[in-house]
Amino acid sequence: MRCPDRILAAFALALLTCAGPVLAAADAVRAEAAAKLKSDLPSLAPADYVLGSAAFDAELRSQLAENANAATTSGVLEAGRAAWTRKFKNGRTLASCFPNGGRRIAGAYPQYDARLKRVVTLETAINQCLKTNAEPLLDIDDGKSMGAVTAYVRSLSQNQKVAVRVPAAAEAAFDQGRRLYTTRMGQQNWACASCHVQGAGKRYAGQPLSPAIGQGASSVVIRGGQAVTLQARVRECLERMGVAPFAAGSDELNNLEYYLTYLSNGLALQASPWRAPRATRG
Repeated sequence: MRCPDRILAAFALALLTCAGPVLAAADAVRAEAAAKLKSDLPSLAPADYVLGSAAFDAELRSQLAENANAATTSGVLEAGRAAWTRKFKNGRTLASCFPNGGRRIAGAYPQYDARLKRVVTLETAINQCLKTNAEPLLDIDDGKSMGAVTAYVRSLSQNQKVAVRVPAAAEAAFDQGRRLYTTRMGQQNWACASCHVQGAGKRYAGQPLSPAIGQGASSVVIRGGQAVTLQARVRECLERMGVAPFAAGSDELNNLEYYLTYLSNGLALQASPWRAPRATRG
C-alpha cells in the first residue's frame, strides 16, 4: 500500500530544510562507506561490487556471464542507437549535443550544473538536448525510450572508470542525496542503507542484497528484456518501504543518484548488465 502523497511532501520539505550545520565532505563519506564494506565483506574484492547481488551468489554470477549480451539480444542497444542517431527536424542529432558523439562521457554523470544550481543526470542532459532542438522530450521513467537511449550511451563508455565530481557548490545536493539514502522512513521504517550498507551481502526474500558501492556503476540494467534505470529501481525500493516514491528526474532522486554514483568512483562502468527478473529478486 502506498503512503499518502502528503507524507512524501512532508519528508521532502524536511529533507531540504533541516540539514545540519556541517556537511560531510564527499570524499570522507565515500571513504567511510568503502571502509564499512571492506570490514563487513573482507573476502569480496572491491572490483566485484559492480556485480550487484551476483557478487555473493555463484548461480547468479553464472547467469550474469551467460547473459553478458542481454542488452544486444534484447534489442535495447539497437533501439537506443537508432534514437541517438535519429536526425531532428533541424538536421542535428542527440549525438551532436555531446562531446565525441557521446563516447566516454557516461562515467562523468551525474554532474552539478552551476548555472542551473542543480544536479544533471545523463537522462536530464538528453532531455535538455531535445528541448534545445525543439524535439519532444522522453519520459525519464520509460525504459523503452529513455532507458534504451541511456543504455546505448553507456555502451560507448564500457569499462570507463566512474569519475563523478562534487565541487564545493554541489556539496549540499550531495548531502541531500546521502541523507535520503540513509534516512529511515515509510511503513517499514527502513532506509536504503538498511539493505545496501548494513545489509549488503545478506539475503532478503532469498536473494543477496547488493552493496551501495557499485550501484552507480551499473545505473542501467537489463531486466526481463528491458532497460531499467537506477532511479526506477530506487522507486521500486521506496514502494517496498511503504513510501510514495519521488518522481523520476526529481531533484530528490537526482541528488540520490549523484551520491550513489560518486560512491562508485574508480570502479569500471558496467554498460547495461543483465539482472534477474524482479519476481525472483529480493
